[in-house]
Amino acid sequence: MTSTSCGGIGQASQVWQASVRSEDPVATVAPTWMRGLRVVRDNGNEGSCAWSTTYPQVPGAQPLTDALRRLVEARRATFLKWARESGCGEQAGKAPELNVGFGFVAASGDVIGVRFTVYQLGGAGDGKSTTSLWYDGVKGQVVPAMSLIDAASMSGFEALADKALAEKVPDGIDRPARLADRSAQTLDDLGFTKDGDLVVTFDEGEVAAGAVVQVQAVLPRAEVEPLLSDFGRRAQAQVMRPSGRMALPGYTADGSVDCRRVKCVALTFDDGPSPYTPRLLQYLARYRARATFFVVGQNVVARPGVVRGVVRAGHEVGNHSWSHRDLTRLSAREVRADLARTDQAIRKATGVTPTLVRPPYGAFDRVVRRQSPHPLVLWSVDTMDWLYRNSGHVTRAAVGPARPGTIILFHDIRPTTVAAIPQVLKRLAKRGFHFVTVSELYGGHVPALAFRGPSPRHP
Repeated sequence: MTSTSCGGIGQASQVWQASVRSEDPVATVAPTWMRGLRVVRDNGNEGSCAWSTTYPQVPGAQPLTDALRRLVEARRATFLKWARESGCGEQAGKAPELNVGFGFVAASGDVIGVRFTVYQLGGAGDGKSTTSLWYDGVKGQVVPAMSLIDAASMSGFEALADKALAEKVPDGIDRPARLADRSAQTLDDLGFTKDGDLVVTFDEGEVAAGAVVQVQAVLPRAEVEPLLSDFGRRAQAQVMRPSGRMALPGYTADGSVDCRRVKCVALTFDDGPSPYTPRLLQYLARYRARATFFVVGQNVVARPGVVRGVVRAGHEVGNHSWSHRDLTRLSAREVRADLARTDQAIRKATGVTPTLVRPPYGAFDRVVRRQSPHPLVLWSVDTMDWLYRNSGHVTRAAVGPARPGTIILFHDIRPTTVAAIPQVLKRLAKRGFHFVTVSELYGGHVPALAFRGPSPRHP
C-alpha cells in the first residue's frame, strides 16, 4: 500500500516537473536601437566563491538605473556576507557561485520592464529566481511587478492565478496555498506574452513542496485585461505592439541621447588613424560608446580602411589638418587649402564630409577661425597622454575631472592610451555617463567659434 502510494506520488511529480519545464512564455526584447544604453558588468571572487553581475543603465530613466543597481548590490552583498561567514574554500563539492543577469521584457514608448535572473549555488536562495521591475515613464517612477494589477481588482487577480496554478499542479502533489496568503515577495515577477497574456512566475520551491524548477501561471488576456491598472494596460500594449523607440526625457525624437537631460561625455581621439585604432574601436563597441576622431589627412591616405571602419562603427570623424602643422603660422590661403585637402581625403575614404575641425595643438587665431569651414573644437580635459605614456595616468586624468558636457582629449596613436580606454569606459559608465560624439553633445548645433569646457545645459 505504502509502496503503491509512493509510486503514485513519484509518477505525478515526474509529470508535474515535465509540465513546468516548458519554454518561458514571457516576451522579451533586445533594444539594439536604444541609443545610450549601457551594461554595467562586474565580477570577482570571495575566497573560491565566484560572482558575476550585470545591470543596464538606461538614459532618461535614472530612477530605474538606480533601483536596478541597488537590487544587484543588495543581492551581491547578501551572497558575499554568507560567503565570508561560511568559508567558501571549505565547501564540499562545487564552490558556491552567484550569477545575476537581466533581460528587457518591455522597452518601448514610455514603458520599460527589466527582468533579473539570479542563479545561486549554495547559501540562502539556492537555485534560480527571477524578479521584474517596471518603469512608468509618464510619472518617472519605478514600480513593482504588482503595479500591473489594479488595486481594486486584486481579489479577481488572485482567484484567476489560483485557478491557473491549481491546473498546473496535478493530484499527488501538495497543493499551493492561496495567492492571497502569500507574501508580496512571492509575487515579484509579472510579464506579458506577445499575445498579451499575463505570466506570473514563481521561484523554485515557492509553489509546492518538492519544486525544483520555476512554475509559471499564464492568465489569458481576455480574463486578465479587465484587472490591469492603467499602467498595466500601457505595458501590455507596448509588449504587443512596440513602437520601436522610447518617449522618455533622455531621448530626442530620432531616438538619440538628449545630453541636456542625461550625463554625457565626449571622448575625442587625435592624430590617427593608427595601427592601434582598430583595437580602440573594439573597446568602444563593448560599451556602445560613440566618439569623435580628429584625423590627420596624411594618415587617412595611408589607412583609408581604418577611417571607413570608424565611420561604419557610428563614430564621428573630424578634420585635424593635413600634416599637423600649427595653422597660426600659415597664411589665410594656406589654412584654407590645408583644411580643404584634408576634408577631401576624408570624403574620398569614407564618403562623409567632416563638419568639425580641431586645430593642431589647439592653436588658432582670427585668421584660422575665419578660414575654417567648420566649427573649431578644443577640449575641457587634457589627459596629457602624449607626455605621460602610462595607462594608469591616462585613466585617472580622464575619469577624475569628468563632468556632464566634458570633452576629453586622447591620442589614438599611443598604445598606452588605447590600453587605458576599457578602464575609462568602465569607470565613467559606473558614474552614469553616456558616451557621445561632439556633435551629439551639442544636440547637432556645435558653436561656430572655438570653445573650451562644457557648454550644454544640464540640470
